[in-house]
Amino acid sequence: MPASPPHANAADPRTAAPPRVPLLPVLLVLTVSVSLHVVPQWLKAWIDPAWTMAALMLLDALIIAVLVRSQGALRTVLLLAGLLALVVLTRQQSFVALPSLVMYVALTSVFGLSLRAGAEPLIARIARFSYPADMSPTFERYLRRLTAAWTLLFAVLGCITVVLALVAPFAWWSLFANVLSWAVMAAMFTGEWLMRRLLLPHLPAHTPLQTIGSTIVFAAGGGWSAVPPRTAVAQGADAQP
Repeated sequence: MPASPPHANAADPRTAAPPRVPLLPVLLVLTVSVSLHVVPQWLKAWIDPAWTMAALMLLDALIIAVLVRSQGALRTVLLLAGLLALVVLTRQQSFVALPSLVMYVALTSVFGLSLRAGAEPLIARIARFSYPADMSPTFERYLRRLTAAWTLLFAVLGCITVVLALVAPFAWWSLFANVLSWAVMAAMFTGEWLMRRLLLPHLPAHTPLQTIGSTIVFAAGGGWSAVPPRTAVAQGADAQP
């Protein structure tokens, strides 16, 4: 393994090599999500699929709570237990869509709020955290537009989720929420990369897998506190002679 430059800090992820893609967690999330559609549909002749899905979400949360032992995981278990009770008592399948709706509202808010004046767009923060040498004014402008595009995508996915949960058969909503929505996001990653390589070849050539890996490392490795806001970066640049 080549030695690091004398000025690099090996403990700082911003100066380390590009992060590897943690394939196991990604595959695990996809497997769990697909099972939330497949298993309830398989058992629907014996039990309401909404009950099965809520029970599976609660079981997944319990396993995570046992592994990580955090207050956040415990709160998630309690919320999902309440959701299961709500679905069973009211017999309203649409309540199972609440976790998906909360997820899309949270993603839309986090991405969208990072576009406000004086803040650094979230995708630019992720890129700066993992690939600081690739940052340039042109790339930063592109990443701002990309953050806006993902914000719009999450908002659209959230709206579709709500509409399907309210007016479509439960199986249709489940297929979209647990399977097709992931395919849409994969298409977004792939389409953005192809467009960047074909139409904007002067920009960095990060692949979709590298982007996913960078996002996971950013979220799990202290990226929220390690990366300064755009205003601070700009002030630091202005202060240099």
